[in-house]
Parts: sequence; structure tokens; C-alpha cells
Amino acid sequence: MAADDLRVFTVQNKVYKGRVSPYIANYKSLGELIWVKIKSNGDKIAHLDACTEKIVTYTELQDKVVRCALWLQKQGIKSGDVVSVCTNNHLNSIVPCLAAVYINAIFNPWNENMDLQTALHVMQLTTPKVIFCSEKPVNVILSAMKESNCNPTVVIFEDHPDAIAFSDILSMYSDAEVANFRYIELDDIKQTACIVHSSGTTGMPKGVEMSNYCLLLISEDTNIDLTNAVSTWFSPLYWISGIIMNLKAIVQCGRVILYPEFDEEIMCLLIEKYKVTVIFLSMNMINRFLKAGYIKKYSLSSLKNIICAGTILKPKAQEEMRCILPHVEMSQSYGMTELGGIVTLQLPHHKAGSCGTVVENVQMKVVDLENGNVLGPNNPGELWITTATIMNGYYKNPEATKSTIDEEGWLHSGDIGYFDEDGELFIVNRIKELMKYRGYQISPGEVEGVLMSHPAVMEAAVIGVPHAVDDEHPVAYVTKIPGAKVTEQELIDLVANSMMDQYKLRAGVIFLDAFPYTGSGKIAKKELKIMAKKLAVE
Repeated sequence: MAADDLRVFTVQNKVYKGRVSPYIANYKSLGELIWVKIKSNGDKIAHLDACTEKIVTYTELQDKVVRCALWLQKQGIKSGDVVSVCTNNHLNSIVPCLAAVYINAIFNPWNENMDLQTALHVMQLTTPKVIFCSEKPVNVILSAMKESNCNPTVVIFEDHPDAIAFSDILSMYSDAEVANFRYIELDDIKQTACIVHSSGTTGMPKGVEMSNYCLLLISEDTNIDLTNAVSTWFSPLYWISGIIMNLKAIVQCGRVILYPEFDEEIMCLLIEKYKVTVIFLSMNMINRFLKAGYIKKYSLSSLKNIICAGTILKPKAQEEMRCILPHVEMSQSYGMTELGGIVTLQLPHHKAGSCGTVVENVQMKVVDLENGNVLGPNNPGELWITTATIMNGYYKNPEATKSTIDEEGWLHSGDIGYFDEDGELFIVNRIKELMKYRGYQISPGEVEGVLMSHPAVMEAAVIGVPHAVDDEHPVAYVTKIPGAKVTEQELIDLVANSMMDQYKLRAGVIFLDAFPYTGSGKIAKKELKIMAKKLAVE
């Protein structure tokens, strides 16, 4: 992690300001940075696929990226065109993204598990010229093409009769053509390099435009240090964390262990087998990891850092992780896709459950929802943030951009949180998830924290059921740890005995076999709200 002196912040007029560190433009584009770094990393191992044991060196990675870039150019792909990538993590998933960057096209990762409605939405929004995909989503993509007026070229990483094989495009060019290729220089460093989709927890995903400048800053900052590290993560490229970790690993000459999806025990096996030193996990993964108990069977002695982000990690969970893995530095962070990733990060001495303090080039304030006043320490309100890595805007959606970023450049996050007297950030909830019982505001996150304290509960989500008299009654959706036993009444009583009257689970507890998740790995509360509406009593 970064040294303490890099994390100095000041507070002026209740605004928390990270150290200002202007970006010295050693590189004029993300393409130039990646080109220089991959070439300088040479024959060191870039990626190892844990499923196949195959490895790719940086030299081999460069060869594939250049061949893919040559093919894109032959298809007429030029600066500003969109190239979409819809796949999980494997040896070739990053290749089309980097190839697009070399020719100043825009790479646009999609959720591999999307349904037809979402595929239609993102296809019509970004109108890609080429889509690279794995076998899993190819039929959904082909169906979306038939229902829309888009006709992109489809390239598949495996094999499909209606798509071009990725392996074929890599074999189309001679070594001489590869040797003569060079990345295309860029005139405007603020030009969009990537469109990432927002998580879509409350509606259809929006396209977040990230500039070359933003991705250069993210790639070169030292908040997350992967220099010569062995790292792994389960974030697909569809998540901002997947993009950030991939770029950082290349820029800092890291070795990446690739595995397609998160599994509690396999994660331990990967860390032990490949001597992993740094791992990035979502909060849901941390909670599942702790509850599954495999962690107690493995020493995980090589592990040095766990970085986590996403939803709220409760202090108890972080304390438990620190207790089980005392040799590991665990850093919770807060960020948003629209902000270019992380804006606060914990240091080792920070309190369990906090998201740490503001990082470089970030300013944050807490604003009262009712009157717009800026609040002091320990007073929850909406987090407003401005940063050097803020998005260019929502793609083809100026209205949404205007309603999110005000005229002074402050992004209104929609998150409720507060800074304590030491300047550490604590997240309370999303504004859209707050519910009301007889006029009292209820934070679902607080009730979820109580439910998660029960040893039989794997995950919990609390939703408001509309009520004609009381506004809303909270209902808890819960998954249990395999083999564990707990009744609905036990959990209702747990909340009733631990919290004030308005928090009672008046609409009960519903046990699920599994939660629906968004493409970014969060519980899909949008789907749970649809389920909860059916419980309403007129």
C-alpha cells in the first residue's frame, strides 16, 4: 500500500481534500503507456491461467495485442469507434481492450451473464463495430443483433458457426507486419478510452465514459501497489476494478493469476499454490469467504494485501479477517465507476469498518439532504465528490450527466455516509435504498448488519414492502450457510431485540436458495423490490 505521507489530507470549510499531485504527462495516451510498459516487461510472466496452467509472457501478450489491433484496422475500426468485449477472465480477455487502446478506439466491456433485454440496451447505446465474446453470451448477443438495427462483427474466443474465431484473427498477419506496427498517437488526452457500464442496481446500466487522462492517472497512482506482485481477482472487465487491476498489473510489471469465477475454497488453493501476494475482493466475496470457513484450513502465508470494495463491510467482518489473517494488510475502499474507481482507502491503523481517508486529487464533502448544508464530522448526509479522474459523462445521456454532476463539478453520489473526527469515511446506505416506516427513515444496511451477525446467515438484504398505512414494512431476504439452521422467527426476534421499534421485520423473513446479483457482483435489489411489491397488502 502507499506510504502514509502520500495520504495526507486537509479539511477546509468541512471539505476533505487529498494531497494535490498534478499528473506529469510522461505519456500522451493510454496506448503509449501500455506500449512502453509491455515492451519493457519483456519475457516476464504477465498472466497464468489457473484452469489450464498456460502462461503468457509480456512479449507474447504484446504480439497478440498487435495482431488484434492489425485486424481491427483491417475492419476499418478507427479513433472513437466502439469495440465491445463480453467475457469472463482468461488469457485473451484483455487483448481486444488493449488492441482498441493502441488504435484510439473505445473499449466497452459487457456483462457475460446479461439477459436479452440488457444486451439490447447496451448494444443500442454503444453501437459497437465489433463484439468479442465467449461462448456463454454469444446466443444472447446474436438474438439482440436480430432485434436491433445493429450489425457488429462478432468474434468468439472459442468456436461458433456464426462468429469468427479469435484464434483465426491472430494468425492472419506476418511477423513483419507485427514488427512494423506502432500504436497511433493521440491529439487529445481527454478523449474517451473506455465506456464502462454502471452497476444497474436500480435501473438499466448507463455508459460511463472514461478518458485516456483518467486511465493514465489510475494506472500510474501508487494507492494500490502491484510492483512485481503476484495478484489475483475475480472482477471481470465489466467491473471498474477489473479494468484498474489489469492496467496496474501491466504498468507495474505484476504477475496475474487468472480464474473465471469466485469460489471460497479455490481462492485459498490459488493463494497457496501460486504464492499470491495481493488479492482484490468485493465485500460480498469477503462475507462469503468468512462464513464458509475454508480460511481456517489454509495458512495463506504468502498473502500480504487484501483490497476490498463494493458494498459495506461491517466492522465485525473486518475484525474477524484481521484476527484470522494477522499478517495481511486489509484495506477497505470507497469508490464509484463514475469517479474512476477508488476515492478513499484504508491504512493499517484505520478503524475496522471505515473506508479510510481521501486519496490524492480527491475532494469530498457531506451534504444535508434536506437543506443542502455541508455537514461536520459524525453527521450522515449525501457524499459529494470531485476528482481528477471523474468521468467525461454518461455516454449519449447529457441529462443523466447533468443530474449527477453539478455546475461546480461535484458528483452527487447517491450514497449516505459521514466522516468521523479523524477524517475516516463510513458508508451508511444508498439514498434510493432508504425506506420509511410511519415517517421514520430506516437504513436497510443497519438491519442487514444485525442479520449478518447470526452465525447461520450467509447473506441478507432488507427491502421495503409498500404499506397503505405505515409507508413501508421491512422484509428480509436471507441465504443460509449450507447445513446451518435458523428459523424466520429467530431472525425477526434478533432484529426486534437489537434495534428500535421502526426497524422490526414487520413483513417477515424470506429464505432464498441464492440471491440474484447484478453484473458487478452486488445483490440485485431491483429484482428483490419487484418480489417485495407482490407481498404488499392493499
